[in-house]
Amino acid sequence: MEMISKTYLWLFLGQILPKMDQKDTGKEITFPTFTDIQMDPASAYYMLTEQYDEEIDENTVLSTLLHAAEEKARQEASILSPSKEFEFTDTPLVEAFRYGYLLELQEPSVIANPAVLVGLNGLLDQCNSITLPTGEIVKRHPDAVIVITTNVDYAGCKGMNQSVISRMNLIIDLEEPDERTLVKRVQGITGCTDTSAIRTMAKIVKEINEYCRESSIRDGCCGVRELISWVQSYMVTNNISEAANFTVLSSASADGKCREEIKSRCLDTFLAA
Repeated sequence: MEMISKTYLWLFLGQILPKMDQKDTGKEITFPTFTDIQMDPASAYYMLTEQYDEEIDENTVLSTLLHAAEEKARQEASILSPSKEFEFTDTPLVEAFRYGYLLELQEPSVIANPAVLVGLNGLLDQCNSITLPTGEIVKRHPDAVIVITTNVDYAGCKGMNQSVISRMNLIIDLEEPDERTLVKRVQGITGCTDTSAIRTMAKIVKEINEYCRESSIRDGCCGVRELISWVQSYMVTNNISEAANFTVLSSASADGKCREEIKSRCLDTFLAA
């Protein structure tokens, strides 16, 4: 179990990937033919070296051609060769700690093994360090800022480990925006000017959430993203009910019967009022 935790932790810190060679992307050499060498050695030599020498002889040009062809074959063989060099590549997480960036860790509460995030405690501490799989010790840059964002009420989310929470300087609970703020945000994102329709859809989304919570329907999601999709669909269909079928209702549950219940209890009832 400990080995599995370390393996997942290493994925946070970096990966060992094939080293990409920086090949010369200069001008491609055009080889002259034997006829070119016989008829005009100087021009043939220029094709190979970009140097024009009127005194050059055929044997010298031929020798230069053979060397150029050999070098090209060697380069192509190295590209096709299965033998590769590998190097350890930092993840954005390590780069943030190394160079002092701002980094967001999204949804750490869905990590199956809670010991993975705990393994980062050495870096989450101020001015501390962590050892990479290569043996290199990375010290945390004093300007590095780590922001962890997670939803606590989504299905599949687990509780955050207390040792991780204790390393956070600020812990902020963001409440859902009120209806007026939500309508403005959706308008800004979608460009929809029908404020009345957006307000109606926002109220229905709230009703759907409450109904799903009371009915223990937990195999879907109905939030701001779904509302935005609903509004965008409404802008095409110009019909609130029709636009809901492929947006909020589909997202609220994967079960057909549950969708019908949600549509009847929340959508149809509200629109009929």
